[in-house]
Amino acid sequence: MSPVPIEKNEFDLITAYVYKECGILLDDSKVGLVEGRLSDLLEQHQCKNFMQLYNSSLRNPKVSTSLIDALTTNETSFFRDSKIFESLLKHLIEGCLDDSSHLHIWSAACSYGQEPYTLAMVLKEMVYDTTKFHLQVTGTDICSQALNHASRGIYSPLEIGRGLSDKRLRQHFNIQENGHYKVEDELRSICHFNAVNLLNKIPMNHNFKIVLCRNVAIYFDVETKKNIFNNIADTMAIGGALIIGSSEMLIGITDRFKRCEWNGIIYYQLTK
Repeated sequence: MSPVPIEKNEFDLITAYVYKECGILLDDSKVGLVEGRLSDLLEQHQCKNFMQLYNSSLRNPKVSTSLIDALTTNETSFFRDSKIFESLLKHLIEGCLDDSSHLHIWSAACSYGQEPYTLAMVLKEMVYDTTKFHLQVTGTDICSQALNHASRGIYSPLEIGRGLSDKRLRQHFNIQENGHYKVEDELRSICHFNAVNLLNKIPMNHNFKIVLCRNVAIYFDVETKKNIFNNIADTMAIGGALIIGSSEMLIGITDRFKRCEWNGIIYYQLTK
């Protein structure tokens, strides 16, 4: 059976729906991407064409979720941009733990969980005995499939091979019978995963001292970015640190943060 092509009106309706639901902007250059990622859903949801898939997503939350999941970019790895974790975050965490035994870090748009577990590894390596502190890493994403993967904490050799050293693999993972690796229980107890749409008022108010939202805003227009970063600011403690992608900036987006630098790495501190 030959693939069903996506028509222009179908593409426009689907991309407008995705923009409305999660703020991701997909222009005409993404026709092939949308068609490729949604093709499997036609058979899965018994749709003859993309218009039926679109209409079904309006009526059925399960179809809507699968459509959003398919079009959500989930590119990540352990210790991605390692200098962030080995230098800046150790500096920020040390400062937070000097002031309090409580520390709650948020990894926004955490994808398959590599970033939250990386944070947990850094915490464990810094404090040694995590039971002496109140530590929590919250990972959130809009993609339910990614969150399910993250919650299980089980990774393939290919996923493990992206950014994780042999030493850390031995320290923090247990090998499974199928050759996959499972995050050890102490780290999993630190990490919690929730579904969160950054466009909406965020249902968390933990006065986060550290928030990572890296390489996320590049997929949104200016107005959506303003909404997202103001929503994030509302969850943070004054003086808290926000870490975004190296190619991202907050100029013209929000004036609630001041630009800071540590060891050549840029981050932002909440001022109001």
